[in-house]
Amino acid sequence: MFVAECLLDLNFVVDSSGSINYKGSNNWDIALQFVANITSEFTIGPNDVQVAFVLFSTRATVEWGLTRYRNKALLVQAILSMRYLADRTNLNDALYLTRTEVFAPGRGTRPGAVKVTIILTDGEDEVPERGTPLTIQNATACKNAGIRLIAVGVSDEVDAQRLRQIVTDPARDYYPVDDFTALRSLITELTPQICATPAPSASIRPHFICCTSSTGIECTCGCIMFRCYDLVRRYVY
Repeated sequence: MFVAECLLDLNFVVDSSGSINYKGSNNWDIALQFVANITSEFTIGPNDVQVAFVLFSTRATVEWGLTRYRNKALLVQAILSMRYLADRTNLNDALYLTRTEVFAPGRGTRPGAVKVTIILTDGEDEVPERGTPLTIQNATACKNAGIRLIAVGVSDEVDAQRLRQIVTDPARDYYPVDDFTALRSLITELTPQICATPAPSASIRPHFICCTSSTGIECTCGCIMFRCYDLVRRYVY
């Protein structure tokens, strides 16, 4: 699978808390391979897709910004070499850094580029405290800045309702999986959606158009124009 080219500023916000490898000693490597596999589906470069990486545990850090890697092989190598922190879950800080550093003016984000952040987590955010409103506030600030938030929640220990509050569209931007091994099956579903634009929400209205000319005439209804011959047709748009 290869994703159609798009102008995309893509940021990964990856949970590196202690619960990840506690649930399975290979889970961190599987998580990084998931991020690398998604990245590999895109054309990497200044006129195509740029990738940043925010790592979070007790603290969050911007491991690299959007303009650091222009070569896909080096980018994938950097992802697969990412350190494992094994502590708490500070998604609040990670979202703050996403807006104020990764997508800040002058940090490489481009006019007209689709701005997307993919959050990968296996638990509930708990810094400075579990259920902190700061995480929701920082998520809202990201969305208000035009950054689309997508979340992948691994295991039943995530708070799915809270992650749906965090993402941009609760119906299409939250992806739950049972465990880390299931991430592999998510790649073909998630990757094509990263650059996809939402379907229009215009109301559906029926229109009836009658054409009586035996030679054919131009018939119009709203923005629709077509040729017709002695028929009555119902159009829905």
